[in-house]
Amino acid sequence: MPSPAAMELLTARARRISSIRRRVAAATLATFALAWGVVAWDGSMGTTDSATAQATTTSSSDADQPLTPVTTSQS
Repeated sequence: MPSPAAMELLTARARRISSIRRRVAAATLATFALAWGVVAWDGSMGTTDSATAQATTTSSSDADQPLTPVTTSQS
């Protein structure tokens, strides 16, 4: 059986390890929540506000122009 001094050292070490684990878990959870909060606030990365604004601000002269087909070259 370990001496009382050794038991005290082991108990203190266990407290430090437990504290570090709690801090890491809390930091991980906070980072995850912050990341999701940013995505929820800013929206998905595939949509930009400038593209939406540009699509809604077309003038009537642009609408009168015929559309040209888009061609791609694949080999």
